[in-house]
Amino acid sequence: MKLDGPAVESKRLLWIGAAFTAASAIFFPRIQGIRDDDSSWWRLLTFFVAQDREGWVLVPLVIALTAALFALVGGWAWRDARRRNRPAKVGLVTGVLGFAGIIGFFLSAPILLGGLGVTLGIEGRRRRATEGRGVLAVGAIVAGTIAYAIGASMWIFAEELGL
Repeated sequence: MKLDGPAVESKRLLWIGAAFTAASAIFFPRIQGIRDDDSSWWRLLTFFVAQDREGWVLVPLVIALTAALFALVGGWAWRDARRRNRPAKVGLVTGVLGFAGIIGFFLSAPILLGGLGVTLGIEGRRRRATEGRGVLAVGAIVAGTIAYAIGASMWIFAEELGL
C-alpha cells in the first residue's frame, strides 16, 4: 500500500506537533529551574539534557507521555473513516481539558493537552471544506493555545505564583 499525498502530510503534522509539544514541556520547566537557581541562561542550549536525578526520570517520561498521547488520542482522531472532522472535535475537547490540566501542571499537562488541541485543530481546519466543523476547529486552536500559554506561564512565573 503506497502512502502519499494528504494522508502522509497529515501524519507529518501530527508528529511535528508532538515534537514541538514535548520540547515545550521540557523547555518551560527548565526556564523555571534556571530562574530558581539564578543560573546562566546558556543552560537553555542543553535543555534536553537532564542535569539532575529528577531530570533523568522526568525528561524521558514527558517525551514518552507526549508520544503516547499524540499516538493514541491524536492517531485515533486522525483516522476518521466517517469523515466528520473528528480532529476538530477531539482537538476542542483536549484544548478544554488543558484548562483542567492546570491541576497537574508539574507534569506539564496544560502544555501537552493544549499542544494536542492546537495540532488537531489545525488538522480540523484543513479538513473543514470537505468535512465541516470549521468552528470547532477554530475553538480547538483557541482553547489549546490558551491552555498551552497558561501552562507555559505557570512554569515561567512559578516562583512569583508561589508554586
